[in-house]
Amino acid sequence: MIANAKPSPLLTLPTIRLDHLRSGDTSESKKLIDACRNWGFFYLDLTSDDVLCRQWEEMLVAMKDYFEQPLDVKMQDARQSDNYGYEPQGTEVGPRPDTVDGYESLKISRREFLKGSTDLTTASALAKTDLFFDFSSNAHTVTIMMLERLSDEMGLKGGDRFEAFHNDKVPSLTNLTLLRYPKHDELKGSSVGHNKHTDIGSLTFLLAGQWGLQALSPDQETWAFVEPRPKHAVINVGDSLRFPSKGQLLSAVHRVIPIHEKQHEDRYSIAYFLRIANDTPFRDAAGKLWSAKEWHDFKFDAFRAPASLDPDMQVLTGMMERDDVHVGYVDKAGAANAAIAT
Repeated sequence: MIANAKPSPLLTLPTIRLDHLRSGDTSESKKLIDACRNWGFFYLDLTSDDVLCRQWEEMLVAMKDYFEQPLDVKMQDARQSDNYGYEPQGTEVGPRPDTVDGYESLKISRREFLKGSTDLTTASALAKTDLFFDFSSNAHTVTIMMLERLSDEMGLKGGDRFEAFHNDKVPSLTNLTLLRYPKHDELKGSSVGHNKHTDIGSLTFLLAGQWGLQALSPDQETWAFVEPRPKHAVINVGDSLRFPSKGQLLSAVHRVIPIHEKQHEDRYSIAYFLRIANDTPFRDAAGKLWSAKEWHDFKFDAFRAPASLDPDMQVLTGMMERDDVHVGYVDKAGAANAAIAT
């Protein structure tokens, strides 16, 4: 349920209609690329897709059943992986000084989907495998379609098209991540939210019906809340779409924080992280060459111990932010082609 009280300030984001994108509406595709260039964040109106909206509700029920189990049961699904399995809260640095993250997660990888079986073992997870896979399939189709529209708008051809970097014949770290931020009664909890960051992959398909998500406004240089809307996903551009586009597309700096010092209810969110093939090379904003897997692994290490890395690199925020101010380049007047490094 979405709360009536609205925190402030609010981020005003564009809304893209899924049905119009699917029909090939060129004006909607232009709205899509404008949103990716200027915001890196936008709402995707899902009201035309009864299946996705129903699955959202079914996923919430499944998540509550899973996360309300005792910790020792959930730990049977722990795989010490950043790509699949269960992870308890408190494994990464939090958004405030001397805090750790305030969420637990269950991840189902694209690899598991493609082989048709999960590596999870708890009865609760196994009972919902079909639902997890069905939702993943739908979210994957939608995000790939959006990449196709972006490629069309940027005039990309053949192997330079964004969707070409997501060939299932090559392993990737694409996954479905289910998150619960447990309620707490502490005025200043030590385990809260999710630290500021940009996403690692190309596009994120996020379903969140409760307050907590904030983004760093690219025009006002301030943190603002993203309003949760019924039957609307929040889509954001990640590093491995921004870097290959040579800064044409903006990866959004965001975080999750409680809207009150006390969190009176569990907060749930569903994220499908579309990621490019592991061996895809690209150059970051500083010109350093990475493979997609190297960037993924390096950034997850930074989530766990950011103080151990070069502070000038700003890896968590994708070289887009320093001290809550945008510093990343957005070369909208640059080259139209988004060539992957070779």
